[in-house]
Amino acid sequence: MFQPDIADILTQTNPTTAKTVEGKGLRTLLLNLPYPTRIIRRYMCSYNAPNFLFPPLELISLGAILKEWEQDEVELYDAIAKGADLTETNEYIAQYQPDIIIAITGFEIFEHDMNMVRGVKEHNPNSKIVLFGHYATQFTQEVMERVPVDIIIQGEPDLIFAEAYKKIKAGESLEGVKGIAYRTKDGKIVLQQGNLRLPDPSVLPMPAYDMLEKDAYFEPFLPKPFGMIQTARGCPYQCNYCVKSFGTKLTTRTPEQILDEIKELKRLFGIKSLRFIDDTFTVIPSRVIAICKLMIEEKVEVQWSCLSRADTLNEEMLIWMKKAGCKRVYIGVESGSQRILDFYKKKVNVEEALANIKLCKKIGVETMGFFIVGMPEETREDFDLTLKFAKKSDLTFAIVFELVPYPGTPLFPLMKDKINFSLMPYKNEYKDPELRERFHKWEKEFYFKFYFRPKYITQSIARVLSKPAETITSALKLFKFIILPQNSNRKDFI
Repeated sequence: MFQPDIADILTQTNPTTAKTVEGKGLRTLLLNLPYPTRIIRRYMCSYNAPNFLFPPLELISLGAILKEWEQDEVELYDAIAKGADLTETNEYIAQYQPDIIIAITGFEIFEHDMNMVRGVKEHNPNSKIVLFGHYATQFTQEVMERVPVDIIIQGEPDLIFAEAYKKIKAGESLEGVKGIAYRTKDGKIVLQQGNLRLPDPSVLPMPAYDMLEKDAYFEPFLPKPFGMIQTARGCPYQCNYCVKSFGTKLTTRTPEQILDEIKELKRLFGIKSLRFIDDTFTVIPSRVIAICKLMIEEKVEVQWSCLSRADTLNEEMLIWMKKAGCKRVYIGVESGSQRILDFYKKKVNVEEALANIKLCKKIGVETMGFFIVGMPEETREDFDLTLKFAKKSDLTFAIVFELVPYPGTPLFPLMKDKINFSLMPYKNEYKDPELRERFHKWEKEFYFKFYFRPKYITQSIARVLSKPAETITSALKLFKFIILPQNSNRKDFI
C-alpha cells in the first residue's frame, strides 16, 4: 500500500500543482550502459537479443520528468543502439559533463553492468551515479557496498527520482526521500525504505520519445520504423517464476494517452509497427477494445504486437484488435501439462488455452508461444504434453526457455537448494548439471519437431512469399536460431 505522503510527492513534483523549486538546473544523462553484444534491459527482465532491439523506455520516462516538469537539460546516450563501448561512452560523458548519470541494470549481465558503472565513475568522479532495476532493488545494500553508486532507487522509479532530483537540485540532503539508498559525503550508506509503487501512471508525462535513436529499434517479422509503448504497469497474476514490471498491482494509462503516444511516434519516426510492452496487455478486454476503437476512429495505421495470456483472449476483443492493426500476440503458454501449469501457479486451463490460441488463427492474428522446458519437477510425460500442445495449437512461432528462478519471485526460495546463486560474480544455475543437459536435449527436440513438420514448412513458405520484403531476413534469422547446436549458448530470438 502507498503511504499518505505520496500525495505530497505529487504536489511537490508536478509543476501544474506546485511552484518550481528555486535552484540551479542540473544536467542529467540517461545511460543505457554498454555491452559487447546487443542487449535489452528492462525492469522485469533482460534479453540477449541479436535479432531485435527495444528502446530504453524506462529511461526516457524519467527523461520526460526532467524535460516536462523541471524543464532542465537531459540527454540519452543509448550505448546499445550506438554499438558503443566503455571508452566511447566515457568520451561522450566527458564532453557532456553531466551532474547526474542514471542507468537501469540487467539480469544475467548484472556483473558486467556493475563493472561498467565502476568504469564510468572512475572517469567521471564528479557525476552522481543513480541506479534502478530489479536486482538493484533486491540487493540494495550489497550493491551500495561493492559498487561506487551514489543513489539507488528501489521499485518504480518515477516519483521517487523526481523527489530526489528536487533535493539535489536545491542542494538539500536526501534525508527523508523514501524508497532510496544513498551515500553521504563521509561515505555512510543510508537506506530509506518507502513506497515502491506509483498508484496512477496517468499522472506522468508522455515518455520523451524524441530522445530515442532514429531507426535503431526493431522486432522480427514487423516493418521498420518500430516503436514501443507501455500502457500499464504491473501484472495481477501470481505466476511464481515471473518478475513483474514493479509488482502485482495493475495500474494503467488512459486510452486517450495511448492514442496520443502512438500519434507522437508516428510524427517523430513515421513508425510502421509498434509493440505494446505491458506484462499482459489483454488483462482488461474492455480497455483493449477502447484503445482499438480510438485507433480506428483516428485512422492510425500501424501494425502492432502485444503480450498476453491465453485465458484473457476472447473473440470480440480479438476482432477489434485485428481491425486496429494487431499483427501478432505473444502468449506465455509455458507448458501443455496441467500439472506443471499448476506448479507454476499459472491458473490457466490447458484446454481453454488451446481453444483461445486457435481462435487467434481463425481471426487472422499471428501467435508466438513462449514455453518453459527442463525444470526439475518436469517429467518426460510432461514434456511430451507440451510438444503435443504446441503442434496442436498451430502457433505461428514457438520459443523455448529454461526455467530460471530469480530472486524476488515466489519460486526462488522454493528452489534455492537446487541452484547456485551469487550476485557478484553473477551466477544463477542449477547445481545438478544433468538438468541443464536435459534442457538442451528437450529444447533441440522441441524445435525440430515443431518447426520441421511438413505442414509448418508449407505455411512458412507461403508466409515468406506473401511479404518477402518484411519476412525473408527474419525468417533466415529464425532458421539460424533453431538449428544452433546443443550447448551453443543460444541467444534470445524474441
